[in-house]
Amino acid sequence: MGRLGRPRKQGQRYPSGGLRPTEAEIERRKTPRGEVIEPTAETMARRMALFGDWKAVREEVCPVDRVAARLTEEQYHAGRYARTVYARYVVAIRAPRVTAGQLRDYVQGSGEGGMTLDQAIAAKNEYIEVVTAIRRYSFRSLKEVERIMHGSPPRSLDALIVGLTALADHMGMFKREAA
Repeated sequence: MGRLGRPRKQGQRYPSGGLRPTEAEIERRKTPRGEVIEPTAETMARRMALFGDWKAVREEVCPVDRVAARLTEEQYHAGRYARTVYARYVVAIRAPRVTAGQLRDYVQGSGEGGMTLDQAIAAKNEYIEVVTAIRRYSFRSLKEVERIMHGSPPRSLDALIVGLTALADHMGMFKREAA
């Protein structure tokens, strides 16, 4: 009488029962070492401003970029737009800039920028408009989009997608087809 269940893949196994990779699989997994590419002038300037060292390997990455593969193009652009709106709002209210990631507790400057009063009012109104548009759909989605705005990774991708879809819909990014 044969075993019940799915048949096991053939090959050598670890004592725990897991399948060992073959020599060909180990070779395939190895990353090829290429030539060293120096950072661009913009990257070096950004690293100097953020970390005080142009050789710093850590980078401040937009959290939307980390989940971009799971978002539509409209949702991705809405997420980048939300980050931009929040950045302008922070400058408008002259809030301190808190960096995300490894330097989360490091506050840089007082947030003072070269904004006129009219630009500051426009930035504040744009931020309120974005927050209101997302909140109409779901408060939980607003919280996930705010996490993206602040530079933190999302906790719930589903709620983030709803929030970014709401923002893209508000901005008129979706092309509607007649039914």
